[in-house]
Amino acid sequence: MVVGTSRILVVALGALLGACAGADSGALSPPGASAAATPVSAVKPGLQPDGTYVLSPEELALSCRKLAGRTLVRILQIRDYEISRSGSVAAQHIQKAVVPIFGGTERGADPDADYRRDRAIVEAYNRRLAEKGCKTFDLVKELQPKPAAESPVLVKPK
Repeated sequence: MVVGTSRILVVALGALLGACAGADSGALSPPGASAAATPVSAVKPGLQPDGTYVLSPEELALSCRKLAGRTLVRILQIRDYEISRSGSVAAQHIQKAVVPIFGGTERGADPDADYRRDRAIVEAYNRRLAEKGCKTFDLVKELQPKPAAESPVLVKPK
């Protein structure tokens, strides 16, 4: 009986830790903090139903350096997609069950959706780099699986 109880406790603890590990730091900001700074527009920033990503006013105002840095980080995350998507189905279901009860993020529960969102963000950031006349990334080349130590390289816009 003690063994059964300890197994349940270990599974519950693992689910909680998994939910905490992917927590979004944006969830820590006070309610309405970003809503007040964002003007009302016809298109809401973020991931759109058609799979594209619309930049927020804050993202549109980023310098070339900051935008390139954010793009670089997302590219590295996308490269890891093949490895991270192979998480156990059981872990994904536990996360989906625990998040509504205890809170947390659903990021990681659906690796395919995470990939599509990250890919759309990278493409939007890269387009913005080109609009600003900054160096861009060759996404076809950079999104291929590569060693983690190989950093994406900016190229001159065409």
